[in-house]
Amino acid sequence: MELTISDPEDILKISRALSVISRINILKLVAENEMSITELSEVLHMTKANISMHINELENSGLIEITYKNGIKGIKKIIKAKYDKIIINLNSGSSSKETYKDG
Repeated sequence: MELTISDPEDILKISRALSVISRINILKLVAENEMSITELSEVLHMTKANISMHINELENSGLIEITYKNGIKGIKKIIKAKYDKIIINLNSGSSSKETYKDG
């Protein structure tokens, strides 16, 4: 699935989410296969708390989906990427072209 954004506020929100290499690595991993916090923690050699913090940021930006499954010791949070491609469209219409011609 593809996400195309052109609204400046949306571009800023997505850019902030992608401004940390750990979040990009998480997105790349969960784009291939859904993974739990524990699995991400093991693969990326990060604490579960650190992974959870990054997951919250990715969820707030709308880039991932979270589901819950029963695990051995309770409920597991399963993370899956919503999009496999993100497109930022900076040319959103002719009205903005007009504004910049005169300046």
